[in-house]
Amino acid sequence: MKYFYTLFLLLLFGAACNQKVLSGKELEDKLKMTMTKHLQETMKPGTDVTVKDVMYYPEKMKDIYICTFVVRIKTPNSDTTGSMMALISRDFKKVTRTQ
Repeated sequence: MKYFYTLFLLLLFGAACNQKVLSGKELEDKLKMTMTKHLQETMKPGTDVTVKDVMYYPEKMKDIYICTFVVRIKTPNSDTTGSMMALISRDFKKVTRTQ
């Protein structure tokens, strides 16, 4: 019986440590949040950035998401909306702007 409980606890810890796979709306929101954070860190102070929409493609061979964002950038002198392309890693820690 002691081995049964040990095995049960190991399986429980293994299942609890599994990373949840995001999809659909959750994935879009996470990509938007990641890009917003990256832009806020890299843009000049006083610039307001809003990510409005994202189109993405998961590239499984390189373990990244290829994304196109619709972004609104507002500075004290201008207000513009445009698109930006970026590569975001699967763990959402690395963002590389491509356009």
